[in-house]
Parts: sequence; structure tokens; C-alpha cells
Amino acid sequence: MTDHATPPPAPANAPVPGKGADPVLEALAAPVAEPFAAAEDPAVLAEQEARRTRRRKAAVRWSCAVLVFALAGTGSALAVTAPDRTDLPGLATASDGRYTFAPLTLPPLPAGQEAPDDKGKSPHHADLRYLLLPAPKEAGGSLTPPVFPAPTAAATPSGSPTASPSAPASPAPSDSASAGASASASAAGSAFGQWVPCDAIADEQQDPVKMRSVLLEHACRAATVREWTASDGTRTQIRLLRFGSVRESWGAFADVRSKGGPKAAPSTKGTPHDDWDALDGSSLTLVESTTAGTKGAPTARVAYLSAADVVAVITMTNPAGVPTAPFRQVVTLQGELLG
Repeated sequence: MTDHATPPPAPANAPVPGKGADPVLEALAAPVAEPFAAAEDPAVLAEQEARRTRRRKAAVRWSCAVLVFALAGTGSALAVTAPDRTDLPGLATASDGRYTFAPLTLPPLPAGQEAPDDKGKSPHHADLRYLLLPAPKEAGGSLTPPVFPAPTAAATPSGSPTASPSAPASPAPSDSASAGASASASAAGSAFGQWVPCDAIADEQQDPVKMRSVLLEHACRAATVREWTASDGTRTQIRLLRFGSVRESWGAFADVRSKGGPKAAPSTKGTPHDDWDALDGSSLTLVESTTAGTKGAPTARVAYLSAADVVAVITMTNPAGVPTAPFRQVVTLQGELLG
């Protein structure tokens, strides 16, 4: 036998001779097309760059718009919140008549002396003239706190309980402070009052003889005054009287409020003040005129304050009526200075 070489078996997917090629195999054998070949086209690249440029410009525009709105909102918020409410149109609160005062400043005390306590048992060692409430802006007063001179030993006022008056009994018609029947006092805009005789305070009362007796009995040591007329026509008179002790001052306070009555405020009656803020170290009695002004408020209001060794008499008058708010303000601030 003759040996014959056996040909290797043909692959299963090999094309059969005489038949057409398998399309699947032809597809697999075909060269793979480059997927990004089109991206190399200059026209396509230019379009893509133009699209990116448009997106960047749009982002910049929107960012600027957001920033502008944020700045506008912040500016509006600051414009509304920074000023006082009363300075904004449409939001200002109508004035109730209260005055504008400089910040209250207590005078310095002599070396080794203490301020009065809040129980009203310790006497005042400061110069009594410096404890007067200053005139408000509406009466020509300064809004700058006063600069007090260096404290000295106990002041020696020019007045005494039996001193004779040296001026007419009626107040001057100007805005300068006067003591009625006393020597002339400081101008309304001055930082300090002036000493006046205690008799000058008595001469302002409806019964000067009785009031002079009261001040003599309780040994009035000194008196000082301040007056002003505000732009609303309200006249304010403040009288401070110092006594030798808290006991003498309390006795004078009881007699002055029960037996006295300023000539400027006739026909008065007591009025409650339970809703007032407490005046530490002070006792308070209020009276008001039985006559009402054109605005319906009493034409006169009087406050009697007792603070340790000092008695204060505050009288406010206005033919049109004394508003409650400025009267309450003046009395409270004067009480704070004494308390």
C-alpha cells in the first residue's frame, strides 16, 4: 500500500470551495473605521469652539446678573436698616412732645465723699447747682454734656432762709432762668444754675408768708433754680432746695406739697402716678390744674420730689395745655439726677 498524507481538516467556518464567502466573516475581516475621524474636520472643530465660546459668555453674563442683583439687594437692605426708623419716610413716629436733652452727667464729688444711696438716706455732697436738669434743645439748650469744674469743699451759697429778695417777684418774660423774687439766675442754655435766697422760692408761692415759715422751720440751707420756655410754648420752672438733714428735708417736703402752691399753678388737684417708672431714692407727689387748655390737657402741672436732703419743685405751664409726655420726661430726668 502506498501511504498518502492526510490533509488537515478545514475550519468549520472556512468557506466552502465553490460557494460565496460568509458575510459575517467578511465584516469581521474588514478594517475598523476610526470613530473620531469626523472630528478632525476643520468645520466641525470650528463649530465646537464657537459653541464653547457661546457657553462661556452666557455663564459670564448670568454670573454678572446674579452679582448685580446681590449687590442691589444688599444695598437696599443697608439703606433700610442703617438709618433710624424715625428717619425713614412713612415710618416716622409722630412726636409726643418730648424734649431733646444732652446726655445726663453727674458732677464730681469732693474727695472722700460718696454719692447718695438709692434709699434716700444719704445726703448730697455735690454742688446743688450742678444737679439741675439742663435746658433742652427746644429751649436753646446745648446738647453737649457740661464739663464740671474740679470739686471743692462744701459750697457756700449766697442765699439763706431769711435772705431778702433782690429782684421783682414776677418772673421775667424772657427765656432766661430767674428766681421769681430772687436775684437773676443763669440763662436757659447755661450748663449751671445759680444760688438764690430761700425767701425767693417762698415769694413765688400763693401764700409767701406761710411758705417762708415752712422753710424757716425746716432750716432751708440753699436754693437754686432753672427756667426755660420750649418751642411748644410750655414754661418749665425747676427749684431745688437743700436742707440740713434728711429728716428736715422730709418735713419740708410734706409741708411744701400740702401747704404750698406756685402762683403759676392755681386751683390744682392731686393726680395718681402709679404707672410711672420708679424713681430710686425719691418720693413723688403730682398735682395738676383743674383748668384744661385748648388741647384738653391741664394748663399747669406741678411735681414735688424728695431726694435725701433735697426737695425739688417742678412747675410746667402752658395756656394751651401741658402735654403729659414732656412733663413726665422732665420730672423723671430731674429725679434721676437727684437719685
